[in-house]
Order: sequence, then C-alpha cells, then structure tokens
Amino acid sequence: MGGLQPPGVTRADTKKIFLFLKTALFCFLTASLVNAGEAWQSPDPDTSPAHFFPKLVDDLPHLFIGENIAPFAVGGLATALDWTLLDGQNALASDLQNWRTQSLFDSGNFYGEGWVEGGLALGGWGVGALIQDRRLQEFGRDAAEALVDATVTVTVLKYAVGRERPNGADNHSFPSGHTITAFCFAPVVTRYWGWEAGVPAYLFGVVTGLARVEGYHHYLSDVLAGATLGIVIGNAVVYAPKDVSISAGPGRVNLRLAFN
Repeated sequence: MGGLQPPGVTRADTKKIFLFLKTALFCFLTASLVNAGEAWQSPDPDTSPAHFFPKLVDDLPHLFIGENIAPFAVGGLATALDWTLLDGQNALASDLQNWRTQSLFDSGNFYGEGWVEGGLALGGWGVGALIQDRRLQEFGRDAAEALVDATVTVTVLKYAVGRERPNGADNHSFPSGHTITAFCFAPVVTRYWGWEAGVPAYLFGVVTGLARVEGYHHYLSDVLAGATLGIVIGNAVVYAPKDVSISAGPGRVNLRLAFN
C-alpha cells in the first residue's frame, strides 16, 4: 500500500487528509440540515477580503461586552484554582489515559490544529461566494477572524508566560493553542447555524482540550485558559449591537429593543 502514496506523503499525512475531509463533510452536512431555520445575518455584510482587517479592528472592543463577563470570570477563576491546587499532581492526565479512548483523543488533537479550522473557515467563505450564499460567506469570514485573533492572543501569551509543558518539550504550555482554536470556532458556529450545530462544536472543543491533557502537552489550567479565551474571542467576533429606539408622545413613552 505504501507504494500507492505520492512521494513525500507519509501514512500519517494520508490519515490527516482523510480526517480533514470527514470533518469538513460533517460540518457542511450539519450546516445544511439546520439551514432551514431563519438565517442570522451579520450586522456587517461586507465580506470582501479588503474589509477583513478593518472589521477585525472594529470588533476588538467587543471583547469587553457583557456576554463575555461570565465566561471570563468563571474560566479565569477555574484556571487560577487549577494552576494553584491541581497542576502539580497532574492526576487528570493519567486518569484520561486509563479511559483507553485513544482514537477519540487523536481526533481531538487533529481538530485543534489551526489549519483544520482555517480550511473550514476559508472553504466556507470561498464556497459561499461561489454559490452566492451570503450566510455561508459571513460565517467563513467571521470564523477566519476568530482564528486570527486566537492565533495572535495565544502566541503573545505563550511567549510572555513561558510555562514549561508537562512533557518538558518547550516553554510554550500556557495557554493551549489547540483548545483556543477549537473553542473560538464554537460561538461562531452557534450564532450562524444554531445550537444544533453549536453543541457538537463545543463538544469537539472539550475533546480537544482533554486530548491535550491526556498527551501531556498541557496542564488542565492551560486548557481552561484556552477554552475561556476562545469563547470570549468567538463572542466578540459575532457580537451584534442591540437596536434601541425611544419615542415619546402625549401621555406615553415607548421603548423598543430589537435583539439581533
């Protein structure tokens, strides 16, 4: 069988290609199944590549929206407690290895690789443009924006914190890049395709985080931080300001809220 593979392509490379194709097929089938509902449209409909970075800059203040207070507070507290109290023993890693679900964790490690989500994001953006599906275009653009934000954030923090990995490979343990990549994708999926697609996206993120702990690539606190930051970034990218209008007349005051 090895002779059937192109030169320079290993069996592991072939496996990754098939995993990516299966992941892409699953995502697009899920999106098509829930596409019958009312489509959520971004408040910024410009999906041209030239508008990508201006939108990215405009969305940065959305990191501090009210929707992000709870995940940041809970995730930050959980990260701090785990780092302080549990990471020294790192018992979760050995417990996860006893689950004997290596194929599941292999899938999680694969899903958290940036090029997987990047391919899905750019693929959705490109296919949406090709078939004139604005919802798919906007989803691809926003997913790509979340990945760019996540990549910059995790790179800066890895070098700033300089935490050694549990396996001693390097000093770039905190936070988990695979986990932030997986979780920044989930809020975008949820906003565009509903909870029918969002729940699997979050579950993929959980499996990715557990896989990083099981393989001694990260401590649990690294994963919790990555998940927290990913959710915050994803929420910021798809944030839609609430429309508020107030009208007054004789004997009455009307307040109208339109939630996008």
